[in-house]
Amino acid sequence: MNGTDKHFSFSIPAGNECSKLHLFESAIYLLSYCTLELLSGRDWRQDNYLSLAGIYMPKKVIEDSTLPAALTQYLEDFPKINEIALHLGNDTAGRLAARTIQNILPPPYTVSDELPKHGKDINDYLRIKLRSQCPRKHGR
Repeated sequence: MNGTDKHFSFSIPAGNECSKLHLFESAIYLLSYCTLELLSGRDWRQDNYLSLAGIYMPKKVIEDSTLPAALTQYLEDFPKINEIALHLGNDTAGRLAARTIQNILPPPYTVSDELPKHGKDINDYLRIKLRSQCPRKHGR
């Protein structure tokens, strides 16, 4: 989209200084993850969250790829971050993006690839979880 700066995307910084960043393809996935944390009784405000505002497309040769602009900018803005949890889609594009980020992100970063327990993405998992917690009443 013309006029947008991919260096700055939707994010929620931690309430306190924190070294962990959760990375998502979109704002809705980020918010879905925070909702899951809230439903589980965890304080989601303890970590940093960043959306890439769309799927990251690496180059054909992974080693020639660069990190997504939003991630690069966020790491510059928050130099204390050293742990990154990837919450990318469970599809071909998401798996390729996760693999590429893991391969090209330099030390001292520790990167984990955290797929949803069920469904194709974190929003799908939230919908599945909500349906199981609030089944519809039959007959009315």
